[in-house]
Amino acid sequence: MVNFKVGVVFSREFSGNDPLGHIGVKLPVYLRLLELCRRQGWEVYVLTRKTYKGNGIFAGSWKFDNGRFRRAVEPVKIDLVYDRSAGVKFPPVNDASVIWVNRLDFKILAWDKWKAYRQIGKYMPKTFWVKKESDLVDILPKIKTEWVVLKPYNGLKGFGVFIGPKEKAAEFKFEKRYKYYIAQEFVDTSAGIANVTPGMHDLRVAIVNAKAVWSHVRVPEKGSFTANAAQGGILTEVDYSQVPESIKKIVGEITEKFFIGYDNPAYSLDFGIGKDGIPKIFEINDQIGFPKWEMKQRDVFLRELVYNFAKRLNDRKS
Repeated sequence: MVNFKVGVVFSREFSGNDPLGHIGVKLPVYLRLLELCRRQGWEVYVLTRKTYKGNGIFAGSWKFDNGRFRRAVEPVKIDLVYDRSAGVKFPPVNDASVIWVNRLDFKILAWDKWKAYRQIGKYMPKTFWVKKESDLVDILPKIKTEWVVLKPYNGLKGFGVFIGPKEKAAEFKFEKRYKYYIAQEFVDTSAGIANVTPGMHDLRVAIVNAKAVWSHVRVPEKGSFTANAAQGGILTEVDYSQVPESIKKIVGEITEKFFIGYDNPAYSLDFGIGKDGIPKIFEINDQIGFPKWEMKQRDVFLRELVYNFAKRLNDRKS
């Protein structure tokens, strides 16, 4: 039997004696994933991209076994990496020495909202590229909705976003840390989703192996339009059977496209349904937020990830 080495990689450097000390309340779910990987007979590691030397070799790592972590003294050559590092600086371009979940080209698609729009724009709100603030004078009149969304083309967690009337949008100042923005037509989700939520929302569907494995709805705090957890949004698990067929249809079309084009990535899609009843994709997320321990679909999600890893490893072996 091939003794595969599988690792979960993060951006930050290791500190102290706990490589997952930064995870917080979802730590038991991460440990569950590592244990499920161990049950496959694989050696399992927690990694940081800071110690990657190329050719699959990590100079610093922690090995997971029997529910505990042990710092690896020697460099380790990893066969498959589940990438939990944010941004697009990792993995290295054209590095085929490791099986990457997800590939860099898919991470770029999720990170670059303008690139995503050019690829799946028919499912998204009408979007315009904004190279500089002065361009808004010409772009805002092209937006048909009274309100507009301005956000960094590569932003995360809802930071640097403007949602409001077009006349106020004209005065919006780009945050200096973001070079370019996009402008989108506003989708008023205040009518909610039948049998799911009564008001404003952001419905996220997590997809692994080209199928929906769990879903949840995020609701913004009162007085806010941003549902991101980092901005105070409240998250509730949703039974996928309750998700509208109109969303499921889009999920089916997108999953087929991405499965073929990006080598079966693991990702999520954020949806909103406007008052016209038409669902729109707000974002693609290459970093799936893990379920909480008590959520019903936790193990369905984790086992699909492990199956994804196993299939890739076995395909590489053959």
